[in-house]
Amino acid sequence: METDWKLVRDVLNAAIDSCEALELAGYAEQHRGRTVAVNGQQVSVQDFLVSAWTLPENVRYAVIRQRHEEGLDSPYVPESARILIAVTAACIELVGAGKEPPGTSQMQGMANWYRNHFDPNMRRAIDAE
Repeated sequence: METDWKLVRDVLNAAIDSCEALELAGYAEQHRGRTVAVNGQQVSVQDFLVSAWTLPENVRYAVIRQRHEEGLDSPYVPESARILIAVTAACIELVGAGKEPPGTSQMQGMANWYRNHFDPNMRRAIDAE
């Protein structure tokens, strides 16, 4: 099974960058009704936010349909996908938790575990005969 990890990184990094930009812009609940002209139409901050979390769902279903049409259905959630889901869920807890969020040492420990334990040991186990 092959994966375009560059594409996965590009999309995740774009979303992370956009979330960071939203925070740096000083977004707060009272901004939801503010609008900006886009192609001659007023679009609210709330419209952008809703699109930002519904677009990925729509794209996901489009990819699922295209995979099906190409005979590439996924009969189960691949292990790598499960890892991404779990890590994403953990990282969600960091959003809005401050510059020194609770769990920082555990998060750093998790990142180190992947790099220094999981990666080399999985490689050794897979390469072993």
